[in-house]
Amino acid sequence: MAKISILASVVLACVVILLLLYQAGNRETLSAAQFRADSGYREAKLSDGVTAYQISGPENGPAVIIIHGGTLGSMAYQAYVPPLVKAGYRVVVYDQYGRGFSDRPMVPLSIDLMRHQLRELMDHLQIQQANLFGVSFGGAILARFGARHPERVAALAYQVPVIEGASVGLTGKLVAMPIVGQFLSRFVAIPSIISRGESFGTQSEEARRVVAHFTQQFNVQGTERMMRDLLVGDALSSRMADHITIGAKGMRAQFVYATDDPEIKAEQVEAALAHYASPDVHKYTGGHFFSSGKSEALAAKLDDFFSAGKQR
Repeated sequence: MAKISILASVVLACVVILLLLYQAGNRETLSAAQFRADSGYREAKLSDGVTAYQISGPENGPAVIIIHGGTLGSMAYQAYVPPLVKAGYRVVVYDQYGRGFSDRPMVPLSIDLMRHQLRELMDHLQIQQANLFGVSFGGAILARFGARHPERVAALAYQVPVIEGASVGLTGKLVAMPIVGQFLSRFVAIPSIISRGESFGTQSEEARRVVAHFTQQFNVQGTERMMRDLLVGDALSSRMADHITIGAKGMRAQFVYATDDPEIKAEQVEAALAHYASPDVHKYTGGHFFSSGKSEALAAKLDDFFSAGKQR
């Protein structure tokens, strides 16, 4: 009996220590409203929460909406805005739920939540049809949106798009476990995500600003929960069926990708490309973040592609 009592005490002490460690590891000290207070972003109050966005360019210009990836928020794509505005476009950048300056609603982060957010934002801004540009996970949202709402799309531009989902490996499986998964999310998955985002680089003032903003967003309440949803839910599932649907509808598409991308394999992008009749294709090297420092040149390719559609 004494041994059982001692063992129970040891187990209880371990549980208490783990709980204290878990609490001590909590980064989330800000509300989303506090985080975006001085951001310069506008607020759209949608059905699932506030979406933070910026809109620039002539009111009568053709709309371009930029859809960011799974980790870096819309601030990472601000450099695309001036050249597109100069070319005459009305450009929207926004933060997806769970990231950047937008809310962290108490709903699972799913691919259709992201699709619904984009549709509601377009409705809020009274944009009936837009040229859509999606990067990485943003490319997956783009494919889902294009397959479900083709009438709202003028053209689709994918950059290093998630095609066959993303492998989360053993970490993802462990994070999905009840109770233990939450602990591992805080001390394994989130640090790994932060490390990945920091690999964007600090070579320029723009890159340093993006990385600083990226790391600061983890101080917002609900970010950890929604990042865990991103890993264990259907957000990163295969979008090939959506590409097949889009291709069958004959929608115009541009694909820009890196042949040496370790995250989005070139053969996956090329398998999706096979379903499109005449895609505009551009290949690079430099890995998943090959676009760093190339925003102006890539914006010019977007302009060429979108403009070609207007001339048809």
